[in-house]
Amino acid sequence: MDDQSDLSLSILSSGIAFLLLFAHGWTISGLIAFATFVYFLSKLVRPQKVNVSDDFHVVIVGAGVSGICMGKKLNDIGVKYTILEKSGGLGGTWYDNIYPGVACDVASHLYSFSFYLNPYWSRAFSGGKEIHGYLQRAASRFGVYPHIKFNKRVMSSTWDKETALWTVRTEDGDQFTANIFVAGSGGLHVPRLPTFKGMEEFQGESFHTALWKKDFDPTNKRVAVIGTGASAVQTVPNLSELGVKELKVFQRTPCWAPPRLDYKYPEYIKTMFAMIPLTNMLHRWFFFWRSELRFHLIFKERSVLRQKASQWIHNLVRRHIRHVVKDKELAAKLTPDFSMGCKRITPSDTYLQAFNKDFVHLVTDKIEEITENGVRTVDGTEHKLDAIVYATGFDLLQSFKAFKYVGVDGKDVSESFSDAPNAYYGITHQDLPNTFWLLGPGTGLGHNSIIYMIECQANYVVDGISKLIKNGARSMVVKQEVQRNYWDYTQNNMKGKVFADNSACVGWYRNARGVNWTLWPKDLISYWWETKSFDMNDYKITY
Repeated sequence: MDDQSDLSLSILSSGIAFLLLFAHGWTISGLIAFATFVYFLSKLVRPQKVNVSDDFHVVIVGAGVSGICMGKKLNDIGVKYTILEKSGGLGGTWYDNIYPGVACDVASHLYSFSFYLNPYWSRAFSGGKEIHGYLQRAASRFGVYPHIKFNKRVMSSTWDKETALWTVRTEDGDQFTANIFVAGSGGLHVPRLPTFKGMEEFQGESFHTALWKKDFDPTNKRVAVIGTGASAVQTVPNLSELGVKELKVFQRTPCWAPPRLDYKYPEYIKTMFAMIPLTNMLHRWFFFWRSELRFHLIFKERSVLRQKASQWIHNLVRRHIRHVVKDKELAAKLTPDFSMGCKRITPSDTYLQAFNKDFVHLVTDKIEEITENGVRTVDGTEHKLDAIVYATGFDLLQSFKAFKYVGVDGKDVSESFSDAPNAYYGITHQDLPNTFWLLGPGTGLGHNSIIYMIECQANYVVDGISKLIKNGARSMVVKQEVQRNYWDYTQNNMKGKVFADNSACVGWYRNARGVNWTLWPKDLISYWWETKSFDMNDYKITY
């Protein structure tokens, strides 16, 4: 079924629903159906093509979710572009990560493009392969594939003030010229390895979850997982099902792992979503608004409502831990002493339960060193191992410094980021004309779908490019005072949030000084509202 058929069915089904509900006195439900009807009608208005010269060109770094979304939006307005992807395939994190159990902890119907709903998701929370397949289909559907150049690792981008052009150089010596440069490489693509003494001495296999060895066979092996973040929560229970002899999880800090409530979608539900797209969209809206409500109930510490609701939610999850983990002492060790949201929440239906298995052990003693034969902890115990899996997350700062940005002053702008990069709405920077970030600094989310965040940013970028072209301008760069005021605005809004600083817990959201430069401090609907239009007054324009 093509886009036009989907849209026609959506308009028809929502229109009929409105008439039937209103005729039978269901006024509120009828108004909701009418609002949906109007929403679908608005989709009949297609983006206008811009009148642009043939040599106007955009270079995008990364063919993950950001690159695919940006490519689709540029196709809509008729602007030429090239996507440079360092890997051999598209998908970004969903191409790179293949560890056992890799999945998304955001509901599938929400973790997808609003312009390309998928009625056929197999589960409430789909696995990596299914998500990767969805991204491949999206790239094909919207004509993005022909614009991608694979195995092109970008090394630098250099601004030329005289020509108002960017020169982008890749590792293999190629170079590309661009009027607009879009960095869509994301913040989770540089694995962070610990610095334990003796790591190089270990005689067994060792690797990061993001660099999982395709030929690794854990059968009858003694395996350690170091870390208890999102990838560990997915890896541990799945490794425990792959025939390991012994599995030890080295925990520095316990994680909040409430039930994920995953389930398979019956075939008749998938058929209903496909034949009546309105139901698919309403299902997605349910997840979206539930996530927005969760932000206000869990993440806002100063709210009276939050305090009451949060206490109830925390007690509920603590009871869940005590219920599913049979050993009381072990359950206590797996229960965090900080509030949910201070670190990333990692829902799972199988992580806590894995520790009930006789061969799965939790180690909470601090690691002293890695030895030839395994891991030695500070209590003097040497844990004999055949393999070590580092589930230690990503280096966000190095991810944003993945290549050089030589900006207006001829210096590498990435060197000025220090330990707290910032950008205007995470998209534009005062030293980088005609440059846009997707998922830039301060645009991470702890409660909702990052894909919709990317869509908001891509819409903002396309609006900016369109206005640049229509105004006959050569370049634009955000004003210094605008970016400075925005930073103050975000830090003020960070106050009173559970993830604001390091006072309750230490995590990757914040730097060593306790400054949270990674997350958007408000709900997602606020971000949509504040970025729905590109304001040229915020920028210095050059003609």
